[in-house]
Amino acid sequence: MTKDPVVEFIPRLVYYTTVAPDAAPPRSTVDVTYFSVDNQLIYTNFYLDFGPLNLGQTFLFCQVLNHEISRAKPLGTKLIFYSSADGKRKANAICLLGCWGIIFNAMTADQAMAPFQHIPLPPFHDATPSLCLFKLSVLDCLRGLEKALRFRFVSPSTFSIDEYQYYEQVEHGDLNWLSPKFIAFAGPHDTFRHTAEGYVTLTPEHYVPYFQSHNVTLVIRLNEKLYDEKRFTSAGIDHLDLYYPDGANPPDNILDAFLHACETTPGAVAVHCKAGLGRTGTCIGAYLMKHFHFTAKECIGWLRLCRAGSVIGPQQQYMESIQQRMWNQRPKEDSSSSHGHLRQQVHVSPCKARMTKPTGNIFNRMLGKPTLFSGSLTSSVVTTSPSPSPPPSPTKAANIKASLRLDPAATYTAAYADEESPKTQGDSLRELKHTWAKSPKSPTTPTTCPE
Repeated sequence: MTKDPVVEFIPRLVYYTTVAPDAAPPRSTVDVTYFSVDNQLIYTNFYLDFGPLNLGQTFLFCQVLNHEISRAKPLGTKLIFYSSADGKRKANAICLLGCWGIIFNAMTADQAMAPFQHIPLPPFHDATPSLCLFKLSVLDCLRGLEKALRFRFVSPSTFSIDEYQYYEQVEHGDLNWLSPKFIAFAGPHDTFRHTAEGYVTLTPEHYVPYFQSHNVTLVIRLNEKLYDEKRFTSAGIDHLDLYYPDGANPPDNILDAFLHACETTPGAVAVHCKAGLGRTGTCIGAYLMKHFHFTAKECIGWLRLCRAGSVIGPQQQYMESIQQRMWNQRPKEDSSSSHGHLRQQVHVSPCKARMTKPTGNIFNRMLGKPTLFSGSLTSSVVTTSPSPSPPPSPTKAANIKASLRLDPAATYTAAYADEESPKTQGDSLRELKHTWAKSPKSPTTPTTCPE
C-alpha cells in the first residue's frame, strides 16, 4: 500500500507516509487515524510551478492537524498524515508538516526537516514554462518561515485565513502582505473592467480605502504607467515610479531608489508591477535581505509562501548575487529586536502579527469595510472611475526622486508613450491568474469581505 516507510515526526503521535497514486486510501483503525489533504489543499500553478502551498492553505492544514491531535492525544492513538507518492505531492506535504512544526511545535526549520532527510524531493519550480536551474528546497521555505516568525512578520494568534483568501482573489485586490512593511499587489488600471470571461482590472480608487486604513504611505510602481498617480497622491498616499523592463533585474540606481524610498517613508509600502510577482518580489526581497539578513533562498521561500509565483527566472539568481551586498549595507542598528520603529509606525495587516490584540473586527475599528470590488457581474462591464474627491495633500515622492537624482522623463518616456505595449511576462501571469477566478471556489474560499 505504501511506497515510502512511515516516518515518525512527533514521537509516538504524528507520522508521515505516502501512498501509491493508484492505491486505495488507507483505512483508520482503533489505534491509528490516517488523514490526507491531497484533494482539499491544491496548488494552483501558473506553468511548471507546483508549490509551496500558500500561507492560507498552510494555516488551514495546521487547523486540521491541531484538531486531529486534540482528538488523538487523550486516547493515546497515532496520527498518520499521508500524501501521494508523487514527488511534487510529497514536497508540498512535507513542507506543510514542517510549517506546522515551526509554527505550533517550536521547532527550528532544520529540526522540522530532519526526519525527512532520507526522502528525495524535487526542488520547487518558478512560475515559468521552461527549465528552472535555481534549486529552491523545502528546507529553504521552512527557514524563510522560521525567520519570518522570529521577526513577527506573521503570528498564529492573529493570522486571518478568511482575510488572506479573500484579498488574494483577483476581484478583491490580488494583494498579499509580505511583512509588516510591505504589500505586494497586481498593478491597477485607469478603468475598472469585469468581463464575462472573468478578466478583472481594478483602479486606484479600489485600493485607497484599504491602504488608508492600514497606514500605507507610499505606492511604488515598477511597470509602465497604466493609471494616473494623482489618484493615489490626491488621497494622501505618496507615489513613486521606478520603471524597469518586465522580467528583468533592477538596475542599481533603481534598486537603491527603492530601498531609500522604503526606508524613509513612515508607514507601509504597497508595491506593484504588472502581476505583482517578479519585479515586485525581487525588490521587496532585497529590502528583507538588507534589513533582516534573509538569505536569497530563505527570502524567496518566504515570499512564495506569502504570494505564489514571486521572483521569476533570472531574478532568482540575481537575488543570490546581491545577497552579500545587501548584508553589507545593513544598518548597524538593525537586529532581531530593534525594529520597534516599524511596528510603531506601520499598522500591521490583520493577516499578520499585531502588537496588541484588537477588540472587535479590524475593519469596523478603522475606516469601515474596504471598498474593493466584491460583487459578481454576469455581463461585460467597462466603466470609468470617478475622479477622487479628497483635496490634494503634500507628497514626498518628488523630493525622493530629486534626492536620488533620477531622471523620470528619460527613464519612463518610452514606457509611458503607449499603453498598448507588447505582451510581457507580467501580462501572461495576470491572464493565468484571472483564469483561476473562473474556477469554482473551494468551500473555504470567502466570497464576501470577512467580518
